[in-house]
Amino acid sequence: MTVLDKARLALLELIGRNSEHTLKSLSLALGKNDAYLQQYVKKGSPQNLREDVRERLSSILGVSADIFRSDGDNKRVDLDKVHTEAYTQERPARQISEISGRLVIPEYDVQAGAGPGTLIDHVASENGNIPVDQWQIPARFLEAFTDNIQSLAIIQVRGDSMEPDYHSGERVLVDLAHRTPTPPGVYVVWDGLGLVMKRLEVVFGSSDPIQVKISSINPAYDSYERPLDDLVISGRVVAKWMWK
Repeated sequence: MTVLDKARLALLELIGRNSEHTLKSLSLALGKNDAYLQQYVKKGSPQNLREDVRERLSSILGVSADIFRSDGDNKRVDLDKVHTEAYTQERPARQISEISGRLVIPEYDVQAGAGPGTLIDHVASENGNIPVDQWQIPARFLEAFTDNIQSLAIIQVRGDSMEPDYHSGERVLVDLAHRTPTPPGVYVVWDGLGLVMKRLEVVFGSSDPIQVKISSINPAYDSYERPLDDLVISGRVVAKWMWK
């Protein structure tokens, strides 16, 4: 069995969307030992969650219990096909102008003094940090690129490791709700050494621990692997601005 099946990926995605939950805290909330869900995700034990466990998870996370059914179960539903209440209730809604229909998106300078405590999710103004700028973009335009328009931030690219696709000084739009490296793509991530913007892809077949390949677009930089547990993913890059 592939350990990272759809049910397990959905669980990791939901935890990534809600900073209040971890595999450990959810395990304890289920009345299990603190490593129960970690064993489920990483070692495939149990192979499938029991119905009572699925129901309890659905209540905690605000999603359908059918998300946690096994891949072969015909009653299973995909996470991207259902409304998830847990994340949408977590953050205050971003302001959308009633006149122009534009969404206000903050821009943060997250590279300055970057470390594991200065990731994008922790630099919001309510935590004492002030955005360096604010962008107003039509909400209907953004909806064509992401389902999570209430969880967007803008950052500036630093360095040349992602050239020619991303050049230093360019602004990119980051979906803060997307914190698991599926599907493969460009993410903002703390890799244990620094805050970087890299292409992430789960290494097929890895399970204990789950490994993630971290690569640059610029061939001058080598790719490397890190355990998923060692990464703190802030979000997925969903767009960039190009000036001609």
